[in-house]
Amino acid sequence: MFDDIYYSLFLKVIAQDPKLRSLDTKQLLHAKKNKSSSVNCGHLIDLVYQTAPQSNVGLIYGKYLSPSILCDFSRLLLTAENVASYLDIIPRLNHILNPRYFPVITRNNGVVSVSITFPFEKNTPQYLRRFCAESVFLYAINGFREISNGKLEPLVVCLDYPEPSYAHEYQALFGCQVQFNQPLNVIKFSEDIIYKPLDTRNATLHDIYKNKCLHASQTMERDSDFEYRVICNIMRHHPESFNSQNIANRLNISIRGLQKRLNKQGGSYSHLANLARRELAKVYLYNDNHNLEITAEKLGFQTSSGFRKFFKAEFSQTPSEFMHGFETAEQ
Repeated sequence: MFDDIYYSLFLKVIAQDPKLRSLDTKQLLHAKKNKSSSVNCGHLIDLVYQTAPQSNVGLIYGKYLSPSILCDFSRLLLTAENVASYLDIIPRLNHILNPRYFPVITRNNGVVSVSITFPFEKNTPQYLRRFCAESVFLYAINGFREISNGKLEPLVVCLDYPEPSYAHEYQALFGCQVQFNQPLNVIKFSEDIIYKPLDTRNATLHDIYKNKCLHASQTMERDSDFEYRVICNIMRHHPESFNSQNIANRLNISIRGLQKRLNKQGGSYSHLANLARRELAKVYLYNDNHNLEITAEKLGFQTSSGFRKFFKAEFSQTPSEFMHGFETAEQ
C-alpha cells in the first residue's frame, strides 16, 4: 500500500529532470489502473536508473519528503510524545507503505542508528540501495528537524555504495560527515534527546493517526505478498521469529499452513529467515562494533561459532574478513 502522494510526487520530480523527460510515464499511469502505486513506483525507479545510471533523483525526491505534509504514517510519527516513541513506530508500521527496504533501529554507546536493510531479495541492485538511502535518510533528517525545530542533526551518514558523480551535494543536504563504501546504509543521531518531548507532539491527533495506520496495516496484511509479510514479521520480532512456530502463531496459521503457502510460491521458511539474517548480521556487526557474540545472540544462534558458519556460507568470508577495511563511523 504505497500512498499515492509518494508516487505522484515522484512523477513530478522526474518531469523536472531533462535527462528523464523521455521516460514513458503515461504507460505506467495507464497500468496504475490494475496495479498498486508501490508496484508502479518500483518499476519507475528501475526505469529511471536504466535511463540515467548516475541520476541524483533520490536526492531531489528526498528534498520534498517533509513528514508534516505527507501521509497519515508521517503524521503519526510527528505527533508522537518523544523521539523514543517516534522511533518505535517506524519498524512496527513502516510496512504499510510497502517499501522495498526494511528499517532497523538500534541504540549503542549513546548513539541511535537508523539502518536501511534489503531483506526481500538476495542481491538488491546498487541503484535501488542508493535511491532508498538518499530519499529515506533525507526524509529522516527532515522529520527530525521538524520535531526539534532544527536542533536535532545527524552525526554521520554511512552508505554502502561508491561516491556518485554528484557526491558534493550530500554535505549540503545532510549537514554532516558522509562515508561511502561502507557495509551498511545507516544514519546516526545522538541519543541525548531521545526522551525529550517533541515540539510537534499531539496526543489527540496521534490516536487518530494511529487508528488509521492500524487499519491500513490490517488491509495491507490481507492484500500483500505472503513472503513479504513473513519477512517483515521476522525482521520485527527477531530473534524469536527465527523459529517458524513463532511466525506461524503471529500469522494465525499452522506450521503446515505456513510451509504450504511458502512452497506454493517456490520458497521456504529457512530461505526467508536467511535473507533476514544476512541483513541483520551487517546491522549488528557494524553498529555493535564488530561484536560477534552480541550479533550471534540477536540472530538467534546459540553460539558464535554457529553464526560464523552461517556467515561464511552466505558471504563466502568470515565476519572479520567482511568487516576488514571498513572503519566504524565516528561516534
